[in-house]
Amino acid sequence: MVATLLWGVLVIPLTLLLRPLWPGAVDAYAALTRATLRAYLTRLPFMRVEVEGAEGRLRGPRILVANHQSRLDSPVMIALEPGLLGPVRGYMLRVPIIGSAIRLLGFFDADADTATLADLRRAAAGARDTGRGLLFYPEGTRSLTGEIGVFRRGAFRAAVEHGLPIQPVVIDGLDRVFPPGHWIPPVSGRSLVRIRYLEPLHPPYGSGHRRLVARALAERVRAILVDELARLRAERDPA
Repeated sequence: MVATLLWGVLVIPLTLLLRPLWPGAVDAYAALTRATLRAYLTRLPFMRVEVEGAEGRLRGPRILVANHQSRLDSPVMIALEPGLLGPVRGYMLRVPIIGSAIRLLGFFDADADTATLADLRRAAAGARDTGRGLLFYPEGTRSLTGEIGVFRRGAFRAAVEHGLPIQPVVIDGLDRVFPPGHWIPPVSGRSLVRIRYLEPLHPPYGSGHRRLVARALAERVRAILVDELARLRAERDPA
């Protein structure tokens, strides 16, 4: 709460004030926000984060595709990955302070269909030109069961149209630490959360109509994430 108030009364207004005068203001804001989130997450008393496969993760322009388990998914990913942007649910942008904070990072409204298409293309082109990463949860919303739902295809159309590589990421444990419908973590002790980076996929992704290529790519990546989530759970709870 203290950090949120500090961002609302000092960091965000100062960044907005400096942005027209200093080209690096937003980058400095993003770096400070990321460092603060990392410090915050390492001190949470109810979870500890273990990152696997980070040595092989992509840098530069890329699309990160992750399963969506909890409200904490995005803070964890922003803390781990520099320069992320991408679509978020519109209600998040209307939350006081938090909405302004994530909008300054480069996230945009995913609820308005026409705006989203234009913003998505602009963000994908920006990621390609500036070396940033686009974060997508293709399920569109948090899973209520912990299982991976049906994928939307926006991330994969962006990958196909702009020739961006895809970094699949599997999140396991946040559904137990902070499940949907809870405002207080229903766990005792520091529960393990595992973030596993998987082998990236690189363009070209196939030939033919772009929509068909994007559909096949979405199905392929979903199958990879489903299999890896099952593997993580088997490692956690061996029979």
